[in-house]
Amino acid sequence: MNSKLLKEYEEFEGLSGVPVDEDLLEEKEDENDPSNRPAVAATLSPEDFSFEMARLGLKESGFRDQDNVTLQRALDEDFKARQEEMRAKKREKLRRAAQQLGLQKRRMQMEKALQEEQDELAKDHQISMLIELIKENQVHGALRVDVNSITARCLAKALWVNDSVTCLDISNNQLNDHAGTYIARVLKHNQSLKKLELDNNQLGAKAAAAFGEALMTNETVVYLSLDSNEIVADTDQSGVLALAEALKHNRTLTSLNLWRTGLTIESGAILASAIEQNHTLLFCDIGANYLDVGDVRRIVDKLDENLAQYEQDERDRRKRETSDGERRQREQEKVEQEQKQVELQRWLQQRREERAEDRRQAEQQRIFKLQEELEEKKRLLELRLAEEKKAKEAAEEKKNKKKGDKKKK
Repeated sequence: MNSKLLKEYEEFEGLSGVPVDEDLLEEKEDENDPSNRPAVAATLSPEDFSFEMARLGLKESGFRDQDNVTLQRALDEDFKARQEEMRAKKREKLRRAAQQLGLQKRRMQMEKALQEEQDELAKDHQISMLIELIKENQVHGALRVDVNSITARCLAKALWVNDSVTCLDISNNQLNDHAGTYIARVLKHNQSLKKLELDNNQLGAKAAAAFGEALMTNETVVYLSLDSNEIVADTDQSGVLALAEALKHNRTLTSLNLWRTGLTIESGAILASAIEQNHTLLFCDIGANYLDVGDVRRIVDKLDENLAQYEQDERDRRKRETSDGERRQREQEKVEQEQKQVELQRWLQQRREERAEDRRQAEQQRIFKLQEELEEKKRLLELRLAEEKKAKEAAEEKKNKKKGDKKKK
């Protein structure tokens, strides 16, 4: 069997280690058995007498009666020592056998419980799927679910490894005391649940005690409702005592609902004494119970004191937040102003660079235009000179032609 499963089973069952049946360790000795009595020195033969004297390191005085007394005393002490050693070995052997038997019994119980849970989940595929989603942290925030006392155990195991569900409502499910202890022990490991409602179930002192034990270490749950569960029955105050002890140490729980939970006058005194030592509990519904008026007054006065202190702390906190907010706002404004100055300087520098670039480009364009004008004037001049030269040559040719014509005449 998987040792991890066994450890998980023991944690949810509230068991530590392998139990040993003390009845199996009780020794039953037969008083008529000669081996359970020491030897009698006076009945020993001379050879046996001498052997026992030597074995026990005694010397014979020669007076048998005196030696009988000495040997008998030594035989009694030796027998007692050997019997204690034999009993210790036998007891250890029985203890190991009882431990092994307890382990086998535990494994059988676990296998039976696991099979029972698997069979129950097979009947309800919706719950089975939901539990798988919870294990994988695919369910977030508040959760309302209908389960029975068996599937509630499966739900508890899923919540053991979950860190996404913050509020759980499993009220009106007729859950028994055993299922309640499973849910309670989840709080020892789960660090995401803040609100837990188990109203109108069938939880008893055992579940209440488990919640008390869990709240000793839990630092996340702020609201717990056990409304309409008989956590006190047949004068069993163990659940109330555990819750009261937790209230003395817990600094996270602010609301506890114990309406119609079978609280008695003794329960009220226990709770009142515990709540008087608690400075963070703000609401505790103890209505529909049989409590002494004086204890109710003590509880109400302490809750009023806690609430007044809480409100004062909240005012101080808001004042600090306001003061811190104003300081942060001033710092933010200063940073923003400095940022604006930096951005302004950056903008001015950029504008200066842009204007310088514009001037440079304008100068380049002016120079380029002048160059173009000069090139155009040069081209026109060359063209005019070429035309004048051409015209001059044409005139010269014409003149020469006229002279030639005159000579022929």
